[in-house]
Amino acid sequence: MMRFNFLKFLKYLLTTAGLLVWTCVVRAEQVTQNDCRTVETASHKKSESLDYSNALLWKIFKDGETPSYIFGTIHVADPRITNLPEPVNERLNNASVYVMEALPEPDEAIRLSQMMFFSDGTTLRDFIDTGLFDRAAEILSNYQFTAETVAFLKPWAAFLIMNYPPEDGLPLDLQLLDTARENGAKLHGLETLTEQGNVFSEMEFDTQIQLFMDTLCNYEIVSNDFEQMKLFYLDKNLQGLFNYSNKYSFSEEKIYKDLVRRLLTDRNHVMVERMQPFLEQGDAFIAIGAMHLPGADGVLSLLANKGYKVTAIY
Repeated sequence: MMRFNFLKFLKYLLTTAGLLVWTCVVRAEQVTQNDCRTVETASHKKSESLDYSNALLWKIFKDGETPSYIFGTIHVADPRITNLPEPVNERLNNASVYVMEALPEPDEAIRLSQMMFFSDGTTLRDFIDTGLFDRAAEILSNYQFTAETVAFLKPWAAFLIMNYPPEDGLPLDLQLLDTARENGAKLHGLETLTEQGNVFSEMEFDTQIQLFMDTLCNYEIVSNDFEQMKLFYLDKNLQGLFNYSNKYSFSEEKIYKDLVRRLLTDRNHVMVERMQPFLEQGDAFIAIGAMHLPGADGVLSLLANKGYKVTAIY
């Protein structure tokens, strides 16, 4: 498969397909820089201890059945992460089936791009003042978006993009897909890109604005956190990754708890049900975001509750 820059590909989809969807949003007044909130560290509390938080690669099987492997990913293109350790590389290369969160099928990618764009004459400028828009355009230029493109992004889409590091190259998930395709593995997704987009697009519009504002106003902190979160991942420390991602006071607010429920907990249950045919068949390599793995409502605990044996490999 041809290698490509996924952000460039996404930008192309946004600029070519974004004017196909009609959305009407009404907001009484713009938010301004005076509406920015300063992020604060949450008050000290006892951290939740997470099961299955000390490894990234897990063997999943029932007695008498062919095992499969679940690998926790992080959606970045950093070579320290995309250069796979041998235990992961070996299982990936030997798998007859590759399963990821969502296959980047062209039709689905276009549908996702349509969801991310205003197309009825509404623009992001209608909801934020000039200073905030210029700040957003400056940040998103690092992701290869022009100011003209940024103007049509919906708040949830801008929020989502800014919560990934602006790296060149193919993210880990797509590199795994590339390798699996070259190996002749059968390719499957647990979700569609549209379903993933719905996690954000179905939120109340005021919630989308608040999430976008919190990231925009505190982007220096967000961007500085990227490196520390990569280090936790490289150390296979999902407990540390969980604690670090919940260290700010915003994490205690309802909108963020609702986001975590929609983004992780609800999807974990869906993923576990949809991966059953692949686990029953065996010999599958399943790649999902690392934070879907640990905890009582994580994928691994849910699988253990279904009678699977779950063993750390790496």
